[in-house]
Amino acid sequence: MDVETVQLSLDHAADLADPPQVRSSGLHVSELVNASAKLTGNRWYGNEEPSDQQVNIMALGRLVEWMVRPAIHELAQKKGLVFKPQQVLTVDDVTGSLDGILVSGGGVRAVVECKSRHASPEDPSSNWRYMAQGMAYCFMTVCTTLWMPIVYLPRRGPPNAEFMLHIIEFEPHELLENWTMLTNVKDYVGGKE
Repeated sequence: MDVETVQLSLDHAADLADPPQVRSSGLHVSELVNASAKLTGNRWYGNEEPSDQQVNIMALGRLVEWMVRPAIHELAQKKGLVFKPQQVLTVDDVTGSLDGILVSGGGVRAVVECKSRHASPEDPSSNWRYMAQGMAYCFMTVCTTLWMPIVYLPRRGPPNAEFMLHIIEFEPHELLENWTMLTNVKDYVGGKE
């Protein structure tokens, strides 16, 4: 028996399945969330280049997002909504790359933000970064509802993967407070460039 093993790029596979969106120049929500996390003592990610492992995890997340879109589309239709994936918005000179929005009657009814986690299913509202990002996107779309489909991948124990949709309703004041926090760090982030 002869076996040949070839290391393939998960990032390239994600690019083929779901070509990346063109990112505009300027500040992005993710940069403001990172800076706010650092300044408030929450988990943050530095500005260094991501490791090979981090690139692979991000690629897996992109593949999961691509994979779950048909299920979100189907569920949206059942609720009388239209799912529009991959939306890019700019508000107050800040750009957000949304996984999608749900619309009806011409208005945005919810933001869709897909995630994949190596964890047991849990309430995502305890994840500061998820909530800061989701609230920012809700503020940008002038809606208060976040649909967060999450694929939970096994960490320990028997192999399993679970797919859950968390629907989170924010109060308008929460969205404004979060947006104010994020935009208050614009000068800090801009000075780092």
